[in-house]
Amino acid sequence: MIFRFWGTRGSVPVPGKDTVKYGGNTPCVEVRSSSGELIILDGGSGIRELGNRLIENKSRREINIFISHYHWDHIQGIPFFLPLYDENKKITFYGMTNNGTEIEKLLGTQMQPDYFPVRFEELKAEIEFRNLKPGNTYKINNLNLQTSKTNHSSPTLTYKLSEGNKSVVYMTDNEIHWKESPENLSLSNLDSETRKLVEFCHGCDYLIHDTMYDESLIKNKTGWGHSSNISLAYFSILADVKNLILFHYNPDYTDSKIDEMLDETLSLLKAKKSKINCIAAKEGMEINL
Repeated sequence: MIFRFWGTRGSVPVPGKDTVKYGGNTPCVEVRSSSGELIILDGGSGIRELGNRLIENKSRREINIFISHYHWDHIQGIPFFLPLYDENKKITFYGMTNNGTEIEKLLGTQMQPDYFPVRFEELKAEIEFRNLKPGNTYKINNLNLQTSKTNHSSPTLTYKLSEGNKSVVYMTDNEIHWKESPENLSLSNLDSETRKLVEFCHGCDYLIHDTMYDESLIKNKTGWGHSSNISLAYFSILADVKNLILFHYNPDYTDSKIDEMLDETLSLLKAKKSKINCIAAKEGMEINL
């Protein structure tokens, strides 16, 4: 299984000299199984460049796109995804319903004439929509996908992708709820929903997780559905993950700020004598698992 980052930022794309190292596009992660299956996690602005690469591959027909939720930063690149305009492509969108509204309507809203000149029904690719439910497991050839619901202001899915004995968890837009200081490293210090997420991640090879804020900002963001790097470090220790990847950065954070957050996270893990390896997601970064 290989995964590659095409967008790492939260909220809004932020191109410029201060975001060159980690990237300025919003979330999109490409996953390829050992048998060649292609799965795309989220359709933020990063999916545009991925689509430009995929359109060059004439032999690849099927593309599977799994949406975590429908906030704009996770779907805004979809109208610019070139394979949608190719009659030789078959694209399946997967996602959770939102208050009874199905994925087709949720994605199609941003492609109404007032917002975009091309409607979904005018696209040339063969397109399917499949509704997912949290707590279920789905299979695409050799890949297993387990789903769970995160702590976020809008209904949001996290995905665990497994192939053989290797697993990757994609958990964007999740708020970690502690009853008291996270330094109390106990499952009983977490609310029931967060404990379920620890169990969902437990022992995974890689955890890709929201780090929207540092500690100075997170204190005023309760209920917003995001996490800090420090809270995440404690969460990862409880989940006994092997590798932690910081992701979904605040659009105001420069490359140097993300460097500081990574150093801070590594220092905490070292102080706690944790063996977790921690890195920060960069656009173009590829990991072979």
